[in-house]
Amino acid sequence: MESKLKIPREMLMNIDFINTVNGGMSEPSIKLDKGSDGFEVVVKIPGIEVEDLQLEVVKGKRNSNNLKLFHLLPIFSQENLSDEEQWKTIRFINTFVIPDGVDIDNISARYDDDRRQLVLFLPFGDEQGDYHRKVDIERW
Repeated sequence: MESKLKIPREMLMNIDFINTVNGGMSEPSIKLDKGSDGFEVVVKIPGIEVEDLQLEVVKGKRNSNNLKLFHLLPIFSQENLSDEEQWKTIRFINTFVIPDGVDIDNISARYDDDRRQLVLFLPFGDEQGDYHRKVDIERW
């Protein structure tokens, strides 16, 4: 029996690439707690080194407040090329919606080496206007 579903070749190639890069991908574990000073988000990302993680705060039009956690994957492994010369693709780990009342300028991130988890702190405050900044990840 022939399938009537037509899947674009580019989509199949992308799925195959993501499924086979570094032996496949594991899903992150995410836990959100609300405290008296703000929100705490604990993220465990097996197989990803903290040096490869990037975190950005994006606040823009239509009150879309997001915290984007991602890392870059090299497309081809070439030993002769520096990091700047290698082609990379973005793998989003998660995009968090930032709740109203969070002080976006003071969002922080720390990586706990003992527990191998990333801890994000979103303090309460009152921010207004467009905003975009990169959040540095500290190590404990």
